[in-house]
This record gives sequence, structure tokens and C-alpha cells, in this order.
Amino acid sequence: MMPRLQTGKMARRLLPLTEPRLLFRHGQKLDDPKDGLLLFGPPDVPIGIQYGVIGLPASIDRFEKWSAQLIKATPADPDIKSSLMFPGFEPVFRTAWPGKARVRLGVDEAELGNALRNTDSHQRVYDAVELFAGPIARWIEEEDPAVSLWFVVVTEDLWKLCRPKSRVSRKDGVPPDVHLSHKQALDLLKSPDLFDNANEAAEKHRYENHFHNQLKARLLDCQAVTQVIRETTIAPREFLNQFGKPTRRVQDAATIAWNLSTSAYYKSGAKPWSLADIRDGVCYIGLIFKRTNNPMDETEACCGAQMFLHTGEGVIFKGSVGPWQSGKRGEFHLPRQKAAEIIKLCVESYKQWHGNNPSELFIHGRTRFNKEEVAGFQDGAPDDTDIAGIQIYRPNDLKLYRDGRRAVLRGVALEIDERNAFVWTSGYIPKLLTYPGREVPTPLRVRIVFGDVALKTVLADILALTKLNFNCCIYGDGFPVTLRFADDVGEILTAIPDICAKPLPFRHYI
Repeated sequence: MMPRLQTGKMARRLLPLTEPRLLFRHGQKLDDPKDGLLLFGPPDVPIGIQYGVIGLPASIDRFEKWSAQLIKATPADPDIKSSLMFPGFEPVFRTAWPGKARVRLGVDEAELGNALRNTDSHQRVYDAVELFAGPIARWIEEEDPAVSLWFVVVTEDLWKLCRPKSRVSRKDGVPPDVHLSHKQALDLLKSPDLFDNANEAAEKHRYENHFHNQLKARLLDCQAVTQVIRETTIAPREFLNQFGKPTRRVQDAATIAWNLSTSAYYKSGAKPWSLADIRDGVCYIGLIFKRTNNPMDETEACCGAQMFLHTGEGVIFKGSVGPWQSGKRGEFHLPRQKAAEIIKLCVESYKQWHGNNPSELFIHGRTRFNKEEVAGFQDGAPDDTDIAGIQIYRPNDLKLYRDGRRAVLRGVALEIDERNAFVWTSGYIPKLLTYPGREVPTPLRVRIVFGDVALKTVLADILALTKLNFNCCIYGDGFPVTLRFADDVGEILTAIPDICAKPLPFRHYI
């Protein structure tokens, strides 16, 4: 009999969900990705990985020193309970790791230094990105050999100075040739100047002043896949403070090796694992909304969709740009026709993969869908596809403990009624004998907005989708992959004025 919590007049039921299993080679199924990779290897056929690296000469040297270590075992940190020895890339992924990059592209230190001293943050980030994006794009267009993944190794100065709200000190800064405040630049975009250099400087203000997002966005046209790495992540002992300690606190070496090698394997075109027990024919869509940088319209936003299959394949669709922001700040809604269009795009892509329509289609969003959106979603779905809309967000106003003090188990759900529940996607994990977190676990609030589907099915699917974050190698994530990267993908979709509208695999965005 299920335990119940008595809250006021309503008895609310606790639902224990089974930990989702993952599929590895030879059809083997386990719940822990590290166990599955160690024992059986990934389900995909081994691939030959070839990668390129770009950065300052010293940055490339540090990266290749770290990269050579991936061939060998990296011991676990005995002081960290969650640390697990990384036995080497080939024992984990059943394919060789090249110790040296196939292509090395050096960035001029003086040019980068000049770019980073620019006191105009938008010009600073644009110029810094150009030093990396330009050579990668030119290599793809003009040179051989091809590589499947580019490692972009950045210095701490670049990381700190090429982010929103970062500033260069007056002492170290150099004013640009054309000095513009952001407001002045926006005014120039509305009414261009007679001088081209002023207009060019203003144009750089249409680009997001965030190195990672702008780099990803500017490389979508040439379809380069990148992994941005900070020097201090791979060589923490080379950057010490006055007390002889690393200037930045990072994960232990074995965990870094697990995470970056898993990401590299995925971004090179293969899946490290897939979901084992999800129903065939199911398709998940995560809706993305992000305000654009259009100075002419403060309500303009870009709508996008992240489509995922149970096998782990993911595709990003850039939808329509329009005045989608509602009267409530941070809430966006599509008109009926546009809602139908984005569903049709996803269904057509699914058919290209499988040759038929999905049997089930779930739309995940953080805001509650309105009636016009629901009608549009239903218009866009084929007659033989069951469609449902699910609102998922983290309210941060509910805490649950075991024995009054210990973290609740991952996978526990609190049923409110047949269409509403809370589910703890983070919490104590018996397999790991620990709760891998610092704060009290906070549940996700799940609401079935429309569609005829069982609540427990929805919750089980959400829990399973927390295990498809291929950007690292962890037991489970806090958010399902449909929404985990929604903000990041939205930032990339709006990071530059004219972004590639072609649907591209998810690995181009993370």
C-alpha cells in the first residue's frame, strides 16, 4: 500500500518511481552510466575520433598534455566519495583516443590581448570570438583533413572578460576607435551614421556579449561542433595563488576525465548510451523562448524546439521570431498557426529518422500553454499521434525529508491529483550511497496541461530524460534533457542577428 501524506482535507500519495535503466552494448541494461560503460561499452559501433584544437600556443600545449593522459588511467580522489577511477578512453568507449590533435590552430597572443583590453564589451567579445571562429570556419571551408570536434581552449582572462556584465579596469583598458554606449549603438542601428566605422561598431552590439554563446552561434553555418575548455579545468596546478593553492576550485581529475571524454565521444557523433525501457515511437519536444536583441521591438522573441528520441538523438529547430512575449514578464506564447508549424517541423524530422509518424508526442515547457497554443499543437500533430502538453518547473517552495533530516530519495513523487505532482529528480541515490548535492533537494512541479495520459507515465518519462545529459557522465540530472539546456540553447539562437535556421543535431549547441 502506498504511503500517504495528510495535508489539510486532501490525502496526497507518495509514488516511488523505478530508477530508469540505460542501454549499452550487447543489449545490456544498467542504471549507472559509468558501470555500463566499464562493463559493456557504449551501444554505438566504435568510431575513429579525430579532433582539432585552437587556442594560444601555451593553451594548446596544456591541452595536449592533458589529452595524452586520457589514454591512461586517472586515479580516483580518495577524499571525494563520488570520485571513480577513469581507466582510460579506450577501455571505456572501446575506441582509441588520439593523443595529439589532428589540427592545431594557434591564436596570436598579442591580437587576443588587444581584443581583451577593449573597454566596449560588445566589441571586445565580438573581436575575441572572431580570433577563434574565423580560423575554424576557414579551415572547414578551405582545408583538409576534416575533424569531428574542435576543442576551444580559453584563458582565464578571456573567460572572465567575455561574459555579460564583465568590465575591463580603467588601468588596463583601451578605448575602441569608435566609442559607443549600448544605447548609442542601438540608436545608430535605427538611424545609421554617415561613417561606416561607426555603423560597424554599432553592429557588434547586436551580438550577445558572451564568448561561449556567440562562438557557438557563429559556427552553426559551417556546422562546426565545439567543446569550450578553460585552461584552469585541465591544468589547475599551473595556476596557483599566493598560498600555493589552485586559483580556481575544480572537480577532481578523474571526474573531469569522465565528463569531458563522455562529451567528446558524443560530440564526435556517437551515443555513449540510450534509454532502455522507453516505449517505441515516443518523441519529446522541449519548447524554448528567448528575447531577441532587436532594439525596435521589446516584445520580440525567438521560439525554438529541442526534439529528443528515446535513443538519445536530439535535434534543435529554430522556430518563428515574433512578438511572443505576453503581458507577464518572462512568459511567452505562440499564436495557433505558429504553434502548429513548429510541431509539424518536429514530426517531419521524426519521419525522416523512422519512416513513420510518432505514436506519442510530449511537449515540455516551463510556462503553462494557453488555449490558442494547445489548439495549434493539436493542429500540427498527425491523426495517428497522441499528443500531450506538460508544464515542468522548479517552484523551490517545497521540501521533503526522510526521518526529518535526511535527503529524500531520487525518484520519489508526490501526487497532488491525477494531473499534478511533484517529482524529486535529485536526492539520495542508494547505488552511490550518497546524495550528490549540497542543498536540500528541490522537486520539479509537473502538470499535465492537455492530453489523455497517465500521470505516472509522464513522471517516469521525465525521470528517464534526466539521464540523457551527454555533456557529462553522471547518474542523473536535475532537469529532463528537454528543458535542461533550454536557456543555453535559447541564448545561442539569439546570440547573433542572422542565425542558421537549418535543423542541426543537439551536439552543436552544448
